[in-house]
Amino acid sequence: MAEKLNSRQLKVPVTNLLKRVFSKEKFSANLDITVGEQGLVETSDRGDFRLEVWLESSPDGIRVKGRLAGSVVMECTRCLEGYRQDLDIPVDEFYRRPGLGALGADGRQVPGPEVEEEDEYVVEEGVIDLNILVNDAVMLGLPIKRLCSEECKGLCQYCGSNLNLEQCDCRGEDIDPRLEVLRTLLERDSEE
Repeated sequence: MAEKLNSRQLKVPVTNLLKRVFSKEKFSANLDITVGEQGLVETSDRGDFRLEVWLESSPDGIRVKGRLAGSVVMECTRCLEGYRQDLDIPVDEFYRRPGLGALGADGRQVPGPEVEEEDEYVVEEGVIDLNILVNDAVMLGLPIKRLCSEECKGLCQYCGSNLNLEQCDCRGEDIDPRLEVLRTLLERDSEE
């Protein structure tokens, strides 16, 4: 399995759009994705997670506007079992043409930075890579508390059994070893 989302279908050529300023094209893709340790991972090239966006060209680059909707597979933080999480995320991002900066006081284009900002999307060699956009949008759209259900009982802290599937026979006492002497005194008093 790959370490991060790197789907070929999300690398979209936009050379024709860049030539026709203020034109639009619709783009859609279906993905089967899982939330991994480093972000999203594509598990197959066919899935029920749908990206549907409009690509709009401008003199400065390409605007990507639309929706991400469907379900992703993720791990419950209590029981560590996989489950599907439904998401519906609006997308509105801009891919800047390389080398372009802001307009100067005289209205002329000021050259952009040699090195792009970390949180900036850039058109590279006539292609926009939507993998990064999808990963960013989904990871930010995930719930902070990732639970398979609100009633999830989690794992036993002693034996690790999934308490949703079975009851364990572990003792529920957790005594601080420094207080163990007091426990033996209490047990001795109850025997008398």
